[in-house]
Amino acid sequence: MSAPERVETEFRSGGALCAAWLHLPPGAGPHPVVVMLHSTAGLRPMRCYAERGDAFAAAGVAALQFECRGFGESEGEPRLLLDVRRQAEDLAAAIEHAGSLPGLDGAAPALWGASASCGVVLDAAVRSPRVRAVACLTPFVPGRATQRLAGTPLGRLAAVAFADRLRIAAGREPRGVKVGGEPGEAAILVREDAARRERALLPEGVEWENRVVLRRRLRSPNPRRLAPKVRCPVLVVAGSEDQLCPPGPAAEVAERAPAGQLLELPSGHFDLYEGASIEAEAAFLAEQLVEAERG
Repeated sequence: MSAPERVETEFRSGGALCAAWLHLPPGAGPHPVVVMLHSTAGLRPMRCYAERGDAFAAAGVAALQFECRGFGESEGEPRLLLDVRRQAEDLAAAIEHAGSLPGLDGAAPALWGASASCGVVLDAAVRSPRVRAVACLTPFVPGRATQRLAGTPLGRLAAVAFADRLRIAAGREPRGVKVGGEPGEAAILVREDAARRERALLPEGVEWENRVVLRRRLRSPNPRRLAPKVRCPVLVVAGSEDQLCPPGPAAEVAERAPAGQLLELPSGHFDLYEGASIEAEAAFLAEQLVEAERG
């Protein structure tokens, strides 16, 4: 049996080109498809995304994974701007792109998100009845429980975001904040040795800047509030040792979704990213998209 194929593709969002990979299952289509939205400063070549795309394709589900505007090989200014509004627009454009590609059954896609992007994919599922399933890997759920464990320095991040807003308005380069840092630094992730673990996901030769530019006062959609409105099946993967996106709030997302299911593993945040749950995610997508059609 032939191996999954990885094809370069691109689409426009907000006037800019977004770079994408389409992971294709072996054999003739039309293939069901899952559209993947990376978290924070994700890049296509990171193992947590590239290996999942291949695994999903091997299970019979084509996977479209792309880089949001301002990241990786995608166009868009300012660079490295973490803007959930732009992410949502890019995801909507990616879904439309999947629906236009030959060999895909893009009329009813699944969606996949991780950490901070889970709220965006759940919001898209609420807005579009076409979405057939959603997979959420270690979802970030804002609230006291998450903040207490993760220890994110919200005050410092808000101050940097405000300063960068002034720099952008003055035509100057924004400084941004670290994605992964040490406790006490102005960084988004300050637990689980985040900077080293993020870099460990990169294949040799791929450059990744440990930095994003924050848009002030623009909050991510809250998965806990969105879950009751999502009518399609939802898989939530959580890690009992996760210090960045704790399992309790993640379990609430699964419980509140009418067709939610929870998979909790004895893993930390980056253990899940590195593949502890890939087989289960692939099996869920195949069950919802491939086996359902055969049945």
